[in-house]
Amino acid sequence: MKSKYLFPIVFRKIGWSLFIPFLLWGIGYMFSGGTFIEIDGSNTIALFDGFSDTKFLCITNNDSWTDELIIIFLTISMLFIGFSKEQDEDECIASIRMNALIWAIMVNCILLIIGTMLIFGLPYLNFMTIYMFSLLLLFIIKYAWDIYMFRKN
Repeated sequence: MKSKYLFPIVFRKIGWSLFIPFLLWGIGYMFSGGTFIEIDGSNTIALFDGFSDTKFLCITNNDSWTDELIIIFLTISMLFIGFSKEQDEDECIASIRMNALIWAIMVNCILLIIGTMLIFGLPYLNFMTIYMFSLLLLFIIKYAWDIYMFRKN
């Protein structure tokens, strides 16, 4: 079965080579209060800007590009890792991939409900930041485990 939505095999290696440094950078940045290896920002176009006085389609000053770069490259890297073809891609691998994705979505929804019920205030923002990546991360872990068990048997 040929899927037009999967990346070529080489993208998995590219994904891992991006994922590890950006994950470490993101963890360091998150737990240092935003001071760990920072990239200075500049004026940029914003679709929305502000918390109390929200502006629409404006030019704003972005003090640091660090969080944007980390989010973008972590997302791209996990997409490459999770959705690259296998060497022996067939219907069985596609079924394992689909089941892992369904499992990850269900677990992710449960985590969101539990986190929303038990975490409040500013720590909830940290939870939601981690939650942004949890679906892809859970999918990658579950898929890798299922492929490992499938090939082991």
